Amino acid sequence: MAVTIVVSLLGLAVQWGTLGADLRNLERRATATEAELARVSSVQVTEATQLARLEALVEARFDGMAAELGRLARAVERLTDARSATARDSR
Repeated sequence: MAVTIVVSLLGLAVQWGTLGADLRNLERRATATEAELARVSSVQVTEATQLARLEALVEARFDGMAAELGRLARAVERLTDARSATARDSR
């Protein structure tokens, strides 16, 4: 009977050791996952900031292009008006 108890206790000790190792492994994996999640979260914040800057830059360039197109359209209009006036004057 004592042998049975000793064998049972040894089996339980082995299982306890295995469970402890599994627990440590799971803790390491959880820590690694948490670190990766923190890294991804940081990257998302950085990407969101960069995207906002890029959107502002694109918007500013579009505004500049619209202003330049307006200026060019007025210049073409003035040239066309001047040409029409010159054509009327030469008749």
